[in-house]
Amino acid sequence: MAKWWFGGRTVFLTAAAVMLLASGLTACTGNKETPSTGAQGTSAPAAGSASGKISEKERTVKVVLSESANQPIKNNTPIQQEILKQTGIKLEYEAVPGSNYNDKKKTLMATNNLPDIIQIEKQDINDFGSTGVFLPLMEYMNKGLMPNFKKIWDANPDLVKMTVDGELYAFPAIARNEAKNGFGPVIREDLLKKHNLAAPKTFDELLTVLARLKELYPQSTPWSIRKGTGQLIGTGAYMLGSGYSSGNGIYFDKDVDGGRYVFGPGTPAFKNVLAYFHKAYKMGVLDPDYAVSTSQQWTEKLTSGKSFFFLDNSGFGLNYTRDLRKTQPDAKFQILPIPQYANGKARAQFYATTFTGKAFALSAKAKDPETLVKLVDWMYSEPASNLMNFGVEGVNYTLDDKGQPKYKEDYIAQFKNAQPTPYYAVYSDLGCCQLNFTPYYSNTMSQFQIEKLTGNWDALNEEYWSIVANDKAYVEPVMDPPLSKQEATRVKELTVTLNTMLDQEYDKFIMGVKPIEAYDEVMKKAQQMGAGELEKIYNDALARLKK
Repeated sequence: MAKWWFGGRTVFLTAAAVMLLASGLTACTGNKETPSTGAQGTSAPAAGSASGKISEKERTVKVVLSESANQPIKNNTPIQQEILKQTGIKLEYEAVPGSNYNDKKKTLMATNNLPDIIQIEKQDINDFGSTGVFLPLMEYMNKGLMPNFKKIWDANPDLVKMTVDGELYAFPAIARNEAKNGFGPVIREDLLKKHNLAAPKTFDELLTVLARLKELYPQSTPWSIRKGTGQLIGTGAYMLGSGYSSGNGIYFDKDVDGGRYVFGPGTPAFKNVLAYFHKAYKMGVLDPDYAVSTSQQWTEKLTSGKSFFFLDNSGFGLNYTRDLRKTQPDAKFQILPIPQYANGKARAQFYATTFTGKAFALSAKAKDPETLVKLVDWMYSEPASNLMNFGVEGVNYTLDDKGQPKYKEDYIAQFKNAQPTPYYAVYSDLGCCQLNFTPYYSNTMSQFQIEKLTGNWDALNEEYWSIVANDKAYVEPVMDPPLSKQEATRVKELTVTLNTMLDQEYDKFIMGVKPIEAYDEVMKKAQQMGAGELEKIYNDALARLKK
């Protein structure tokens, strides 16, 4: 971890981020409907010129964003071409692979070398909002220059939690008509039936079942994960009775003192989580390479029949079932109802279905920022959202009798057998939806239509969504409260200190290098380094909202 002095503050960068900085990988500022969101309506683009376009002269706007391997991001897509036609603005994307994005992003923020628009997370707002790198937006909203976003803001009081000292520094990515699911346990149901194994109802029973499958298939890796230790803990800790956020370890626990923020790694409950993972590791159930396993390796193990279980985005099981059935016709991944982590206790969280944490910030150094504000605000209008999720009307989609967008069957048909899935291929071709620059995005709304049009929606899908919808263990996530600039600065300092210490410890306990009893000393050290102070900051901020 290296220090960089910027804006009167010490900013911490990882080694990889420093390397990015040294190599000169920077980006420069460019010159050239739903009741849940309250965004229904057909607001026109904000007038910015005599032509009615946002920009009278063609202007290039540079956007840096994270790229998923499942959905390559292209330039000059049908959506970008239509945005240029309607607004006079040409969007130019710089897509950075997700595995490298955090370091790239932090380098750009720490050196105040942002593009016109950059994809960030809520934690980045806390960490960098007060440094002056992001354009403050409240003045523009108060002047009436953000009418489309203002409708969403007014309909969703929780969005105030995005602010720092009352200032808004980024446009949140808002989901449209999103179905609910989340992290969950997914298992090869066909193998359970084949070997007369009962579906596990507790996490202890789960290990017993996976151990039996390991006996039956000695060369297997029953439980596979992706993205290393952080993902293992992040996906499983809450279901196992504790909690963990990848940003700073803080999470909201509804079961503690009637609901409060807890620093997960500093609690006995988290010690139990590590003990569970160690047990799985020692039994030979958990992938021995879990700490370095990549998404590609994870997918290969699950779709080749080498692995039988994962605890992650449960929707992946639908795709993996179809891949497996190419060689094993009876294969079936299906989500389990959330197992109990203790007697009578089971819990999980839905993904956020309005604001997922992703946001788009404008550079404070961007030329003519008012035009950029009007552009992004226009993207929250229903016509622009239709364009940015469904493509060009009449070419890629039409409106049904209720005025809702529906993909055209002849357009979707060409992606019937596309990889990794038809819907990801459509999204990449159009340049749309959640994994692109889409402030008001469609995810499951688009996915469901595409799967039905390509014949990939069947009883498996119906069963999956029914299991999730009827599982009472799931609760809605809680958006973190807004922090003051002083609090945000202190949180960042504490987070760096605690994470530097803790990240070196987790694998030692999971792999058995240290006995689990020794974690008591780690918890004690975490308290000495400010875990309690971190909790107090968040709980005090939450209390202010309730006054």
